[in-house]
Amino acid sequence: MGDPFDVRFSLLPPDLQMKLWVLGLDANTSKVSIAYSPGSFVTNLAYNYGGNVEASLAVRRFSTKLGVNPSSGNVDLGVVYQGFNFGTSANFTQKSAGLNLGYGATLLPFPSELATIFNSGATGLQSMAGDISTAPNNPLAWYKLHSNDAAAVSKAISTGQQIYKMDKSPAFGAGLRLNYTEQTGLTIYMGAIVKF
Repeated sequence: MGDPFDVRFSLLPPDLQMKLWVLGLDANTSKVSIAYSPGSFVTNLAYNYGGNVEASLAVRRFSTKLGVNPSSGNVDLGVVYQGFNFGTSANFTQKSAGLNLGYGATLLPFPSELATIFNSGATGLQSMAGDISTAPNNPLAWYKLHSNDAAAVSKAISTGQQIYKMDKSPAFGAGLRLNYTEQTGLTIYMGAIVKF
């Protein structure tokens, strides 16, 4: 058995590969994250600058992700295993909850959900752009003021990316979603997608 701190590298022009534990740090303008991956076991902890903290764990075909946003009162949990996926979310400030079960390709949001997502994103972008002149004076205060707008824009962008990537997803998918809000009560969505 070799030294666990042994550094091994191979030079394959033009890349230099070096293996020293398996620890990664990623930081950009939207989040900072740290990942540790010894073999097939992967853990990740991330902080999104809007206030959301995420922890994830993956082992071979099983992965799970937990996200908490104390400022908005949102909690999300997702589990994926061999093509099956399970997700749940709750928002304590808006008194809403959701549960989804699926297999294969992830279903796109239904038309009424798409309209809400993109309209919220457009409203958030207009609000941020309308107040952009105050950002240079105090960028942190500006971002804190518009953190919900930034989250809405981010959701619209990620939904657009999901639609764009549909041709790379599996050929079949089915899902069931249960949503509850005080305004609409319990809503049940069922759907399937087949690509030819």
